[in-house]
Amino acid sequence: MKKLILVVRVLLGGVFAAALVAIAVGCGGGGGGGGGGGGTLPGPQPSPSPTMPTIHVNLFGTANGVFTDPIFGAVTGYTQQKHAQVLGLAPGTQVILTNNDNVAHTVNVFTAYPTPGPQSTAVALNGGVLGPGYQSGPIPPGQSTGVLTVTSTTGNLFIICGIHYISNGMRDGMIVQVGATPGPQATPMPAASGMCHGYGC
Repeated sequence: MKKLILVVRVLLGGVFAAALVAIAVGCGGGGGGGGGGGGTLPGPQPSPSPTMPTIHVNLFGTANGVFTDPIFGAVTGYTQQKHAQVLGLAPGTQVILTNNDNVAHTVNVFTAYPTPGPQSTAVALNGGVLGPGYQSGPIPPGQSTGVLTVTSTTGNLFIICGIHYISNGMRDGMIVQVGATPGPQATPMPAASGMCHGYGC
């Protein structure tokens, strides 16, 4: 009789254990339309990253154009939209600089346009702050910088390309102010067939 009770207990224990396993498998797999789940929970899904404001760098695409601004004069080569414009960013904004051209350019930041204008390709990352003293060094075609933080000091900044400032007038202004927005865009020049390349074409 003792043997029979022991056998019944073992059988009931096995049935109970099998039921627990079935419940665990049923709860853990997540709804994935068919096999393979087996009781493991899906890992955390990557959350979508917020859209990072981008300053596009592009001189030689004819669609970039030249815009004449009353404060900064003729600006070309830089935009937050599609065609050349004065940049407008709030202090502390995080941005990326992207070279959309097929030649290297730099982004060198000053408190006034340098005269006559150093043709500098030096790198001075300024602690990751896009403000006076920042020098990107050559940004290769199609490449971007890391994330930069716009200076917390409000006012007007002056940007040049250390390669094309004197030869091509590649320069811009950046207004750093709470609520600042990009200025009007240049009217692009009509592109000859096959001549336009880079951002805005």
